[in-house]
Amino acid sequence: MKNSYHRICVILAVIIFLVFENQITAQKGGSVNRSFFKNGLVAREFYLGADQKLDSIKTYHIVGGLDERFYFDENTLINGLCQKFSSDGKLKTTWLFKKGVLIKRKDFLKEDNLKNKAKTEENYAIIVKNNELLKSDPYNYGLRYGRAASRIYLEDNVLAEFDFLGFKSQLENIKADPNALTKFPRLNQDLAEIYSRLSTIYSRFENDNLSIDYKLKAIQIDPEETRHYFNLGAYLATETQDYRLAIYYLDEVERRFPNHNFAHWVLGYTYLELEQYDKAVENIDIAFQNEANLYENGYGNAESDLRTIRGLAYHKLGKTDLGIADLNEALRINDKNSVANKYLGIIYDDLGQSQKACDYFQKARTLGYEKKYYNKELESFIQKTCNATHMKVVNNAHKDRPYILPNPAESTVEVFNFPFSNFNYEILDPQYQKLRQGISNDKIIEISGLPSGFYILVVGNGDKKEIFKLIRK
Repeated sequence: MKNSYHRICVILAVIIFLVFENQITAQKGGSVNRSFFKNGLVAREFYLGADQKLDSIKTYHIVGGLDERFYFDENTLINGLCQKFSSDGKLKTTWLFKKGVLIKRKDFLKEDNLKNKAKTEENYAIIVKNNELLKSDPYNYGLRYGRAASRIYLEDNVLAEFDFLGFKSQLENIKADPNALTKFPRLNQDLAEIYSRLSTIYSRFENDNLSIDYKLKAIQIDPEETRHYFNLGAYLATETQDYRLAIYYLDEVERRFPNHNFAHWVLGYTYLELEQYDKAVENIDIAFQNEANLYENGYGNAESDLRTIRGLAYHKLGKTDLGIADLNEALRINDKNSVANKYLGIIYDDLGQSQKACDYFQKARTLGYEKKYYNKELESFIQKTCNATHMKVVNNAHKDRPYILPNPAESTVEVFNFPFSNFNYEILDPQYQKLRQGISNDKIIEISGLPSGFYILVVGNGDKKEIFKLIRK
């Protein structure tokens, strides 16, 4: 057990240096390696001793504030009293480890809402039960996997990452055997699931490249599993705003399962962002047909829930009363929903009720909207309504921004809405290593010869530069 845990910690220490964008700072003879959220706040800190061994890890909430704190001994095993905090600084959980072995876990605060309370309680119960059973059966893979899955649901990210990196290493070693699939017929499905779980963890720290790469790996190794297509499409839509690429994968889900409520949920969100409001409502209404499933099988406290999306879309289609009703219900379900507050602000601003709009915009700010959605405008709304100015609100519409097609692509891609025909380009791998560079031919870029997978395409002319997520079939 100790050797296994040690190998996992070593793997993580290597990943720190090879994968994450970081900043190294001297700390009492050692160093600190940091990765950041897109809003500029610190996402993770890895403290290394003078011997460059892992000493401790801290993770942070996207709105700021310490999330988790874990300590390690001289053998890089988790050791001592470790803690988890809520975004408002309340102690949620403590773990007591001794040389990599969990001695005790205690939960002080369980965060949930009206819709996911039962699911949250279920996952806490699984962890408590499996921790107890693992004391007498520490090598039981099923118990360890079940606990790891619940750790992801509850966002115990450090422990979940260690678990799934260990599972990944073991399964990839097995897969290296040419006869592996004969011995383990479900090996590809199991490994794809591990990739999917890891991508979820890295998405929480906004490591887009690593998360997308793992999601795509899951599709490649297990192409029959529709859920992996949804996971990639949903991430591209909600986290990286690559809406057209997202629609490609979500449409594949829809082709396989026409009433897939998760896919229609995200398609509703995507079309709202593209200002295609009729399509947004159409997809959300389909998702509502099995709303309970979204809370039973979804993660966390999604702010862009069905009512929040439909509320703004209704208003844009002239059904303002229905929109306000949806958004008020969204706030009843989750009173910390910053997106619903912003959308209500937009509606009351459109209705000429500046003070009421100001109150909602200010509430969205208090709830951390700008930290969670760093690239979406709020400041100009506040200036317009709270200061009674006539300034123009910044347009965040994505429909006119540069994009590439086809994507995914096989041999070439074309850049649209970019004001040049011939421009420099670079193709990078997920770790930002340059693989290819050249000059476009009338907005066309050749990608033949690249292996199937995920890439970063950078195009530029003078001071004008754009970055795209590119997937080669």
